[in-house]
Amino acid sequence: MVTRNGMLYPILGFASCVAFLYMSFGDLKLSANFTKGPRFSFVERNGTQFFLNGKPLYVNGWNSYWLMAHSVDESSRPKVSAMLQAGAKMGLTVCRTWAFNDGGYNALQISPGQFDERVFKALDYVIAEARQQGIRLLLSLVNNLQPYGGKTQYVNWAWQEGVGLSSSNDSFFFDPSIRKYFKNYVL
Repeated sequence: MVTRNGMLYPILGFASCVAFLYMSFGDLKLSANFTKGPRFSFVERNGTQFFLNGKPLYVNGWNSYWLMAHSVDESSRPKVSAMLQAGAKMGLTVCRTWAFNDGGYNALQISPGQFDERVFKALDYVIAEARQQGIRLLLSLVNNLQPYGGKTQYVNWAWQEGVGLSSSNDSFFFDPSIRKYFKNYVL
């Protein structure tokens, strides 16, 4: 089929581009009602004092390690929102939460350098919800205890690969292979 004005190929090209974009990003959900949270500046330190916008900052917060883990399942997200709202209503400004879960159920890092996108989206949800409530997050990147993986999981991964120097959990701090695993995680 040939057209006289030569519009067939540009139309087919445009349709192909639209089809490609839809197949590539079709599951991307864009929300027109996205609301911005408060604008946050970075907290700075001078000696032992924290500062925010040049003024002393006194941390008033709590620990809810489970926020990311509960956000993986969308039906549990209201619990996360409620916790952050409750903290904000009490005047709390900082929440320490885990930004890791290594090698176990709903793991963020399934194995060294391998991640679960669903869990990253859960962490994104926690960060966005905290911002909506005016809560700053202190994101922990590893745990000293065995639950949620932590340094024990890094030691196990190195030991299973045959590259660990020791099976002691303390080798997390000095074994070059284990330190490389963690460095790759945080960078």
